[in-house]
Amino acid sequence: MQEAAWPYNLPIWRRYHRAASPDGKLVACIDPAWEVSMGNPTSGTLCVSQGPHISRCNPSFVWSDDSRFLAVPQFFSRFGLFPRQRLLVLSLAERQVHASKVSAWYYQPETFVGGTLTVSVNPFRSKQMVQFKIPSDLGRSFTRLHVPWPEMAQHEGG
Repeated sequence: MQEAAWPYNLPIWRRYHRAASPDGKLVACIDPAWEVSMGNPTSGTLCVSQGPHISRCNPSFVWSDDSRFLAVPQFFSRFGLFPRQRLLVLSLAERQVHASKVSAWYYQPETFVGGTLTVSVNPFRSKQMVQFKIPSDLGRSFTRLHVPWPEMAQHEGG
């Protein structure tokens, strides 16, 4: 099978993506992902083991190297206009989801190492790289969302 031509070989066009956290304790998955509109990147439901299920996410997510955070782009519309993306950062230990205050046509998380999240903005148009320091930038560059988190299973006898 032949690899797709650029830019369709970028992670933002994946049809699915599954990745275990670096410590191997959690798994994040989007399967399937569908084109948002003809010729545009894909979107599906992000499912995190022991975590939330969040719709309209792009399968270009990355785990932090310490397994505490997951970064994923999410499509959203304001006032029925063309969908754009915001960047979500899931804080697994705190069971919180944070959304970037700034939106873009497309975000593509690249790396998440040593507390630094590096993201391509519009990776196939006028690509720019931005970095966030996580968790310190969560209060400055992100807004906390109220996302349902599954209840933890009760221990027997407890």
